[in-house]
Amino acid sequence: MGQKTGTLEDLRAEIDHIDDALQDLLIRRAAVTRAIAKVKQPEAGPDGVPLAAALRPAREALIFRRLLARHQGELSPQLIVGIWREIIASSLRAQANFQAHVYAGECETAYVGVARAYFGSAAPLRTHSKASLVVHACAEEMNALGVVPLPEPEEPGASWWAQLAPAGENGPRVIAKLPIVANGDVAPAAYVIGTIEQEPTGDDTTLLLLEITAGMSRTRLQSLLREAGLVARFAAAGRTSEKSVPDEILLELKGFLGKDDRRLAALAEAAGEAIARVALIGGFANPIMVRVAKESK
Repeated sequence: MGQKTGTLEDLRAEIDHIDDALQDLLIRRAAVTRAIAKVKQPEAGPDGVPLAAALRPAREALIFRRLLARHQGELSPQLIVGIWREIIASSLRAQANFQAHVYAGECETAYVGVARAYFGSAAPLRTHSKASLVVHACAEEMNALGVVPLPEPEEPGASWWAQLAPAGENGPRVIAKLPIVANGDVAPAAYVIGTIEQEPTGDDTTLLLLEITAGMSRTRLQSLLREAGLVARFAAAGRTSEKSVPDEILLELKGFLGKDDRRLAALAEAAGEAIARVALIGGFANPIMVRVAKESK
């Protein structure tokens, strides 16, 4: 679109016209959201539609990818996503009441900021000093969502991520990764958790929890994963006792896997008693990567 020309008064009148059109479209979008809520009304209770019916992280990811694929002009991808996150968060609050729980240990302000960007500026937030407390809060409240930091590569004691619910079971699991638009900035990365099942988007990561019962090297584990047809990246390890070998392993698997994926059964069969538990604990649509323009010297 070419640069508009005219008097200052003409340009301001054009801005007013655009603002009116944007507001009309937002009003129309809100009306469609109400219509969607009515379609879901059979599932509704006193607090509105169940959160699992109202929140669709995969659908949201597809919206952002489509918008950024067609985007042009001077507005940054982060700004575009930020605008639509406020719109989507408002639509979610119109359909379902929910409480957001946020880890606020180290970098409290940063994690609260990340949560606000995702849940919207008007969302109720409750902060907790430990990630495990966020998990517990989300487990106790069906319509609860949480923001937790990414796991440490090596965690002493019981790991908070080992307390997440496997796919198909009631309880919180990872449903998204923040920030949605990643460009290597200093904002902390985080997981969103909730009682929502992962859905495929075509560009996903699935989280796999393994409980190891016998000494197994990571080389051997990678070999078993490859034999099962799984492409995995080590994410974290935790210990539940004074052993030299981690009892719990968290892996990021490339792509979307359902709980009945035959590759999981193949892994368990090949490992035998060396792996006591194989559980999917959620996953996420991969963040949208954008290039950062380098400043000229």
